[in-house]
Amino acid sequence: MSSREVTPDEQIHESQEDDSILSFYPAEIDVEDIDDLNISEENIIKYENTYRMDSKKPFDENLAKVVLKTEIENNLNDETKYDHNEAIQTCINISLNVRNRLREMDFDRYKIVCIVKIVEKKSQGMLSKVKFLRDVSRDKYVKTKFENNNLVAIIVVGAFYHE
Repeated sequence: MSSREVTPDEQIHESQEDDSILSFYPAEIDVEDIDDLNISEENIIKYENTYRMDSKKPFDENLAKVVLKTEIENNLNDETKYDHNEAIQTCINISLNVRNRLREMDFDRYKIVCIVKIVEKKSQGMLSKVKFLRDVSRDKYVKTKFENNNLVAIIVVGAFYHE
């Protein structure tokens, strides 16, 4: 019998039970399987860090204001009456439309959050606050207000930089 040194990998492999699902070896792919699975080095995508800290296409507040104003014009007018059930659906529709239109503008590395409030006017005062932590240099927000004799609508859009 020849005495040869056993490598640590072989020791680990020998110490494992045969029916164990754990493996300390990388998966082995047969050459025949490569043709069947279309696996090749060209198909493997390798990503590298960009080390880029700023957006290539930053959030444009002026374009966002235009989107907000067009959505208000499309959904609300001076003769719009307040109805509780209709206000809920209108808030949902405005929020989704604004968010989708801003996403289509493809602002690089920004998460878009849209908050819409519609409140009935009954000779009362109203205080509305939106608080969030933000990076003043990168995160942006836009707000607009619509008011008629029956209701007040407030739309706030936040664009938060996401690395």
